Amino acid sequence: MAQVKVTDHAGEMAGEFASNAEESVGVQAQDAGVPVMFGCGSGACGTCRATVTKGMEHLDAEAIDEAQIETAENEVLTCLCAVKPEAPADAEIELALENL
Repeated sequence: MAQVKVTDHAGEMAGEFASNAEESVGVQAQDAGVPVMFGCGSGACGTCRATVTKGMEHLDAEAIDEAQIETAENEVLTCLCAVKPEAPADAEIELALENL
């Protein structure tokens, strides 16, 4: 399983967890006790927006559903993105959350 590290807007470590391809990164973060903020949960509000600072190639930005808002090339909505099933088990992903 890919390892996901989450930092807050100031760059401080908020938590990390092993992620799978079955659930969104945001849901898995919350289950692991990482305080990822959610608003709509359907990719329409941007509350869960994160900048991917490492490992974008291992993420499917619209694995759960299609985003309703635009994101930058290096951003994902954690309520919609998931680790790609083909990501190596030792993949490292780092997310910086804007609303944390």
